[in-house]
Amino acid sequence: MAAKRSRRIPRKFWLAVVLVVLGVGLLVQNSTVLVPFMDSYTVVDQRTLVVTVGVAPCSWTRVTNVAETPTDVRVKVETWPCPILGPSTSELARREFTISLAADLGTRVVEDATGQAVPSQ
Repeated sequence: MAAKRSRRIPRKFWLAVVLVVLGVGLLVQNSTVLVPFMDSYTVVDQRTLVVTVGVAPCSWTRVTNVAETPTDVRVKVETWPCPILGPSTSELARREFTISLAADLGTRVVEDATGQAVPSQ
């Protein structure tokens, strides 16, 4: 009688399976880029603003667009939320971003990406 040969699955295969499952999980959770809440802005000088944004504590956040018109300055800030395993907090971290303008702010209104006016601080 011939001895049965066991079929062993290589460790590299299992490692690849685990990495794919984790990668898909992270992509599904972070499949969207969120537009965070713009709390306020501060005028440093007529061509420099500091925008304060409320974001998740471990997220990656950046200014993605600044559109200037004669009547307003529209600032788009996007955040990529981090995966939080287990219980999480609902508190937001306040982050500040410095924005340089091409022209003086003057009487123009600062707005978020959706067109809502952002209050001055």
